[in-house]
Amino acid sequence: MTYRKVKHIPIGANSNRNLILRQRWVMAALDRDHKQRVYLNIDETWLGMSDFRRRKWQAYGTTNSVVAFSMAPRVTMTVGADSLGNVYFSLSQANSNQATFGLFMR
Repeated sequence: MTYRKVKHIPIGANSNRNLILRQRWVMAALDRDHKQRVYLNIDETWLGMSDFRRRKWQAYGTTNSVVAFSMAPRVTMTVGADSLGNVYFSLSQANSNQATFGLFMR
């Protein structure tokens, strides 16, 4: 048996192209009129698994992957930060929809 690093496969939601495009948009928008408007950047993510191991024991010749069992209900995190430095944070145990987002905005 060996104690090796677990291989996690990324989903590719944040490609380098999208990260650069978002960064360029923010730089242009804040450079143009950051003194006249207040911007609120909101991001939402969730914890869909409960196993966060980085290494585990594995027999020789076998793959060192972890089966991802989904949590039910999952934990949804919503975070907002505005251009004045205020941070807004919310945790919920439900799938987000129009009603949960409306509660966050209030």
